[in-house]
Amino acid sequence: MSRAPDLNLPARLSIAALFFLGLLGGTLIVAYSGYETSPRRGGTSVFVPAPEAYFIAAIMYAMSCLAMLALLRDRSRSLALSAAAVLVYSLLAWGFVQAVGALR
Repeated sequence: MSRAPDLNLPARLSIAALFFLGLLGGTLIVAYSGYETSPRRGGTSVFVPAPEAYFIAAIMYAMSCLAMLALLRDRSRSLALSAAAVLVYSLLAWGFVQAVGALR
């Protein structure tokens, strides 16, 4: 089976943006134990509490982790490197949640 072509710069930048924005969004949801949303046509804002909000945070973290793995797999096909990257990603996400929570 032939190897997929390397990602060009715009593709790498787009994937890197998914990585950072997903990590940031998930971190903010977890650190603040939820998020606030408002209706399209104005009105009272609604706070989405932790149990429901954590589902969205998990989706954002998964999107971010998959983007990171896509960038890594473009450079290296090593399974050990990918596993180590997921571990480092988990520690990074935990650290960001602790840092943002401390700023609260």
